[in-house]
Amino acid sequence: MKKRIIKEVKGITLVALVVTIIVLLILSGVAISLSLGEDGIFKRAKEGAKTYQNASLNEKIEIDEVSNYIEDYLNGRKEEAVITNVKEAIEKGTVYKENTVIYDEYNNTVKVPAGFKLAKDSGTDVTKGIVIEDVEAGNDDTIGNQYVWIPVGDVYINTNKDTKRINLGRYEFETNSDGVMKQSADNYTEVIEIDVNQEWTYRELTSGVENAIAKDLGDFITKTKNASGYYISRFEAGKVNENTNTFNIKKNQEVYNNITQENAADLVRNLYINNDFQSDLINSYAYDTAIIYIQAFSGDSDYSKQIRFQDSLVTTGNAHDEENNYDVRCNIYDMAGSVREWSTETSSAIGFARVFRGGGYESQTGRYTSSRYGNNDMEAAEDYIGFRSILYV
Repeated sequence: MKKRIIKEVKGITLVALVVTIIVLLILSGVAISLSLGEDGIFKRAKEGAKTYQNASLNEKIEIDEVSNYIEDYLNGRKEEAVITNVKEAIEKGTVYKENTVIYDEYNNTVKVPAGFKLAKDSGTDVTKGIVIEDVEAGNDDTIGNQYVWIPVGDVYINTNKDTKRINLGRYEFETNSDGVMKQSADNYTEVIEIDVNQEWTYRELTSGVENAIAKDLGDFITKTKNASGYYISRFEAGKVNENTNTFNIKKNQEVYNNITQENAADLVRNLYINNDFQSDLINSYAYDTAIIYIQAFSGDSDYSKQIRFQDSLVTTGNAHDEENNYDVRCNIYDMAGSVREWSTETSSAIGFARVFRGGGYESQTGRYTSSRYGNNDMEAAEDYIGFRSILYV
């Protein structure tokens, strides 16, 4: 009985040994595969360590940002988010530190130059006239030089996204008060002449004429199209101190007249220096397109033929007709008066190259908002001629 048991045990041990070896080999292969394979334990451990390291770094960055925010807030250095809504910008008197695109209530874009804010009496959408003014640092109560945004391209006119298009160009209003485009901004490099009453012709690009042409017409066209608009001064230029050749663009100022076209251009171009926007004497594109804009949105579709008949020169923003209706459309004043305005357009008439636009207090029949006329003397400085400027960003 005892011998038989020993025999049976020896047989079982040999089989178990073989099976055990086979199982161990299989397990070893599986373990090696799990450890060193494409998705092995070592690789996953390494990736896990890297993930932890990245998470730790991101956590440190976030903690630093929160710490800096708290420190800035406690020290009064944290700036508010830039306001890009016209209505909110008007209410808060936001002064923009750099050229900034903002949006009116219909989602039209307006590009505000650095150092400007929206005026308290500005319209809330571009169809009513968005008004900006420059300000002194830290003085939010100062009324600065004021300009009105002239939109170019498709303009949203309501919340339904209905549009009306304002095309940048040179127009002729003599035969049609609605305006007939004679030159699109797309072909500004061509010398295209506007024939008025088949007597004189007018053009914007010229050479060999002793007058101040546009500072850089191509730059104006390009920036205006990119920004979908430009600015025209809200008022005719007003005198600050004639002896020091300074002017402003505010209401109720003595009109800056008795100035030559060249001197007017110099004053405007030196008003803002070393800024990321440009100031220039008004050109024919800017003047004509402003009339198109006014006629599209002011309700006065015949504004190009308006005439002002006040008996004497009045202060800026106070030109009026015989019935004492003031000359203001879409927040822009006095284009039909109180003085005619120098431009960079030129005339073909010998001795009358320097062109002024619009009407004035001494205007008679035929001297209206869109009128073109020339002067015969490069030193001409008349009491019925002033000037108006533009900004483009």
